[in-house]
Amino acid sequence: MTEIVALKNISKHFGTVIGVDNVSLTVEQGEFVTLLGPSGCGKSTLLRMIGGFEEPTQGGVVISGKDVTHLPPNKRPVNIVFQDYALFPHMSVGKNVGYGLRVGGMRRTEVAERASDALELVGLADRFDAKPHELSGGQRQRVALARAVVRQPKVLLLDEPLSALDANLREAMQVELKRLQRKVGLTFIMVTHDQTEALALSDRVIVMREGRVMQDGTPDVLYDRPSSSYVAGFIGTTNLFQGQVRGETLHALGHQLLVPKGLAPDGSMLTFGFRPEKAEILPLDAAAKGTLPATVTDILYHGNSARIVVDVSGVSLSIDQTIAGARHGSGLPEIGDRVQIAISPDRIMVLADEVAA
Repeated sequence: MTEIVALKNISKHFGTVIGVDNVSLTVEQGEFVTLLGPSGCGKSTLLRMIGGFEEPTQGGVVISGKDVTHLPPNKRPVNIVFQDYALFPHMSVGKNVGYGLRVGGMRRTEVAERASDALELVGLADRFDAKPHELSGGQRQRVALARAVVRQPKVLLLDEPLSALDANLREAMQVELKRLQRKVGLTFIMVTHDQTEALALSDRVIVMREGRVMQDGTPDVLYDRPSSSYVAGFIGTTNLFQGQVRGETLHALGHQLLVPKGLAPDGSMLTFGFRPEKAEILPLDAAAKGTLPATVTDILYHGNSARIVVDVSGVSLSIDQTIAGARHGSGLPEIGDRVQIAISPDRIMVLADEVAA
């Protein structure tokens, strides 16, 4: 693959506040990369430096082999989609989409043709003459996407593009956004704080915290092999607990769990974790080695599954169980039931950078 974006030791300071702290990363041609993290982690500042809306305090931005660190946005081969759409209310949809081309001096007939093609890409070819107020929120977002791709940028930047939509429309637009990216073959760099959105859309996810990159990887790697308890907690739900490895047992939560040999240095006191769907609830009298006796404290229904919250030695853990599976087995437990939690040894994650006190 061809490298399209390279950030080289880039930092941004706002007075004494460090917004982005010495970040280096590359993005390949055609990738869908997401910058993920909580508010204030530096993800939007990083995106704005790629787009030219912020100038780095130090470091460089290279796009398509050219150093663009000090170039304004209109001199970079990028375009950006904002969360508020930023459509001109007095202009038709077609004129909104073609505005940048028209300002750039392109002939009216060619502008109209390109705008029509872009609207067809997003499924709005029949709304060329409509005004923005006549469109739904999802349609306005599609117009914003059409306006961004009509200029044929090398990189499309998306700053929380779906945050203004309700849950159902947001999910539908996720499908549309991924379909559009595949169809046009552009490089997408998106900012979001929504972990589900990041996992669903991205080829790579970059998790940020306090201006730094905590982990950079594919969605499956971040979910199954997070590098720290921060990443594990931010990417999905994780049951975290501390314990000590002794041979092939993990002494934690007042009990002993089975773990693969060599999981961690013998005697090391570390933070461990497992995902809610990686464990199983068994009746208390079921004979099983290395299980955790627990008390059910809450049950949260999620449609085809339920999240069973249990107490193990004063620590609250969450276990996901399918409703169908429960119906064919012993059924869902009830609040107050005493049960056992069985965790497959190879499903326990080591978060070795988080040392217990």
